[in-house]
Amino acid sequence: TYNPQERPSNSKDVKGGIMIDNVTVSLTIENVNIGYDHSGWDLVPHLLDIKDTNIPLPSHNYCSGSGYIRGIYHGLTVELCTIRLTDVDEFQREETGLWEKNEHEIYTGQWMFCELDQKFPAWLTIWPRDKMDKLFNAQAIKTGNEAFDKRFNLSSDDAEKALHILNASRMERFLALADSSGGKLAINLNREGKLYIAVHSGCVFFDIRRG
Repeated sequence: TYNPQERPSNSKDVKGGIMIDNVTVSLTIENVNIGYDHSGWDLVPHLLDIKDTNIPLPSHNYCSGSGYIRGIYHGLTVELCTIRLTDVDEFQREETGLWEKNEHEIYTGQWMFCELDQKFPAWLTIWPRDKMDKLFNAQAIKTGNEAFDKRFNLSSDDAEKALHILNASRMERFLALADSSGGKLAINLNREGKLYIAVHSGCVFFDIRRG
């Protein structure tokens, strides 16, 4: 649960706290832009767009985002939100002959977008090994790290350059991040330095149990 302690007079400064199990943790995000449809706040176009990434996702009819927060972290522009994917089934009721829709939420996760201050010689995507491997038509690259290759797929437009970007140190840090993420972790980095991090957790940001 996110509890702002004071409503900002402008959209550039938010100070507040995250309440986790009745304990409030102080939080300050610099240069925050919040899209709001009342009180004269300006709506800011979102930077995070899942269509801009090739992270494998289950087949769905609708995609929605909520809880967008944008700020500056260590000098880099970041945006966070909750992404939900919904599948819709249509069926006809025998008693009325009318068609109705039944919606199923098939994915809920936390996403983060970060604009890195550099370009890269190749794009790369890392995602967990699971049943979706057959649905994602890409040749997985072997890294030589047995623990990594057993748990994750790596794809890229240039295998040699991707392995240079994802060196041994970064691979170990990624595994540590995956262990503490609270869900299924995936990332996509493109040549322009746009980094997407997705955690399929089944919950939303600031969940009272997870923080």
